[in-house]
Order: sequence, then C-alpha cells, then structure tokens
Amino acid sequence: MRRVGILGGGQLGTMLAESVQRLGARVRVFDPDPVAPATRQVVDVVTAPWHDRAALARFASGCDVLTCDTEHVPLAALCGAPWAGRFRPSLRAIAVAQHRVREKAFLAAAGMPLAAWRAGRGGVELSWAAEEFGFPCILKRATGGYDGHGQRLLRGSDDVEAARRDVGEWDEAWVLEEPVRLLAELSCIVVRGGGAATTFPILENAHRDHILDATVVPARLAPEVEDRARAMALHLATALDVEGLLTVEFFLGLRAGSESPALLVNELAPRPHNSGHVTRRACTLSQFDALARVLLDLPVPPPALLDGAYAMANLLGEVGPLDAAAAQPEVVELTLYGKRTSAPRRKMGHVITHAADVETALAAADAAREALRPGAAAVQRRSA
Repeated sequence: MRRVGILGGGQLGTMLAESVQRLGARVRVFDPDPVAPATRQVVDVVTAPWHDRAALARFASGCDVLTCDTEHVPLAALCGAPWAGRFRPSLRAIAVAQHRVREKAFLAAAGMPLAAWRAGRGGVELSWAAEEFGFPCILKRATGGYDGHGQRLLRGSDDVEAARRDVGEWDEAWVLEEPVRLLAELSCIVVRGGGAATTFPILENAHRDHILDATVVPARLAPEVEDRARAMALHLATALDVEGLLTVEFFLGLRAGSESPALLVNELAPRPHNSGHVTRRACTLSQFDALARVLLDLPVPPPALLDGAYAMANLLGEVGPLDAAAAQPEVVELTLYGKRTSAPRRKMGHVITHAADVETALAAADAAREALRPGAAAVQRRSA
C-alpha cells in the first residue's frame, strides 16, 4: 500500500487526504499544530516544528511520496535531504512560488505578461525606490504573505514612512507593483503527471480585502481570454517541470495609460488552491482527486465541467447554525474545516451552490453565507 506524506494539515491537506484515502492509499501528515484540521481525519500525524530536521526525516522515511498543502514550507530543511527527490510538485516549484522576487524573475524569464514591478530590500532602499517607481504602488513582502498579509498600498511619501518601520523590522526583500484596474480575476489549475498535462475549467474569482471571497464557473470571460490563460498556465507548468498541481492566478485589467485590457500573471501556487474547492462539485474530477492520482502514479482523466453553473463562497470568521443554509435547494456542499478557533479574516469553511446560471448560483451562495452569519437564524425567527 503506497504511503503519501503531506506537509501541512490545514483544510487543503485534509481534503487531499480524503481523496488519497478513497484510492486505497495510506496518509501521513506533518504539521506543527497539534490540533490542525487534519488531525480529525488522519490517524498518522507527526507534530513537530517545521525546522526540526530530525522529525522531518523520520516523517519522510515512512512515506513513498511527499507533497504539501502550502508553499510556505521550510525549504532549507528540505533541500539536500536524501528524500527530497520524493517531493511533488518539486522543491524548485516551491522555491519559486514562496518568494515573490524569485517568482517575478521566473515569470519574466518565461515571457509572461506582468504588471510593472521592482524588487528591493529594507526600509532605506524603499524610501527612494518608491519615489522612483511612482505612486500609487503596492508594497508586498517577498515571503510569508497570503490573504492580504504582508502588503499595503502606498499612495505617497507619508505611506512610505509608515511602511519603512515595518520593512525595517522585516529587514527582508520586498516587491513594488503597479496597481491594475481590474476587470476580472481568474485562476487556471494545471494537473501534470508523467509529462502529460491538462487543465481544469477556467475559474472566475472575486476578492474582498485581499481574501478570496467567491469563485464561479463557468467563467464569464471571452473564449480567447480563457484560451490564452490556459496556454500560459500549461507553459509555466512545463517550465517548472511540475508533477502535481500548479495554480496560476491572473488579472484581466487596464494598466496605467492603456485602454486595452491585458491578461497578466499575478502569482503561482504549486498545490491545491482555494478557488479550486468549487471543482469538488462542478467537475467530473476535483483538484484533490487529480493530485491524489498523480501522487499514486494513476492516469488523470481530463476534468470536465458538469451541467449548469456553480459558485463557491468562503466562510470567514465565526459561523452560525448550519440548518438554514443547508436547507436551501441550491446548496450542494457545505464544508467546515474543523478549525478550533475562529478569527474575523480566517477561512473556516465554504459553501458551494448549483444553479442554471452563474448569477443565480452566486446569489444563492451569498444567501447561504448570510444565513450562516451568527445571529441570522434568530433574526429570521423573530421576523417570521
């Protein structure tokens, strides 16, 4: 029986573990958090700090193949290890995706269209670099950023002075980016195994406060835009020699001084992606099932979109009683991740809806999410 090791026991690792187990393989999970969501689903869990090389080696010794549910794994503890070759999608793909400067440089070398950007380090360089780059601009720390963490909009010199204090504390690399007036955001998930690659249907995304708010499929985009996104994503997966999943996030928007929309690559994720949760219901194969098949050296049939339209909405912060949302006929999946504590911006679960068209599916997802808001059920009872 093949043994699959997953670095990271969050919601992505948990859903991947379910897919691997359905195919008859064993799963081991490594996570520093003793109450990570995967501990409720997987028996064999190793709890130790990321930098504990001995614990990582013991964990890896019990696995035939390794993967991760986050690109923010300790690369220094993994590179050079005798088991590093068992890692999929590859340590190179993770090294590129976990550092914005390396990621931008790789994308530029691959000929990808990007928003204007500039890299630097520390607060002193930021002061003059931002003035030269021009305002407004977006400051992003090179490592550790996700869901809006580690980035801020710089409108002028006053914002730079405030940011300098943070950058001085980071004493690390950063990237300045040109803001783009967004017309749409999209993601393309590539699954690649044994040198063969295919893509999931293009997903249309909406963010709120830099956190993915909702995903719909089919995307409301021109076919030529989808074709270009698919071609770029496949090219990047090949360039990185990915074995597993690669999600490519795109912006469709207007750059400064241009009236023609541009399709720009935003960033890469060599793992299951939040937007891909919708594939659990919308496609003949989910992103987690596809990755499980690659990890187990099984053929991956091309994922196809099922009939109708689907929407996925994230559930952030505290979630109220499930009854009202689950009873809505459009709701086809309501998943809570099993996190022990909630916070206002923390992803606690998701809801997926199915309808005849995208607008109806999205409205149903919003309604289900509103029904899950703490206190919503009591308000409904009082109004009835």
